[in-house]
Amino acid sequence: MTDLGKKLQSLRQTHGLSQRALARRSGLSNGLISLIEKDQVSPSVSSLEKILDSFPIGLADFFAMPSGAFAESGLAGRMDEGAST
Repeated sequence: MTDLGKKLQSLRQTHGLSQRALARRSGLSNGLISLIEKDQVSPSVSSLEKILDSFPIGLADFFAMPSGAFAESGLAGRMDEGAST
């Protein structure tokens, strides 16, 4: 099993976004974001691209980064989400 969900959660939290805010930015449902982060479903490539469009990272770089490395990578930075969880 991959750690895609944990990597996505780490990236989202590094940028100070709630699941709800990420769902709004990506055009996906809050429930889907939650299920992906829990590794209960695997997102389609299209859905993952929509999610990653919310961050300064591409698909290839996302998979190349080890889990938990987003805070140390220079990708950190609080994004104004406009709402909390």
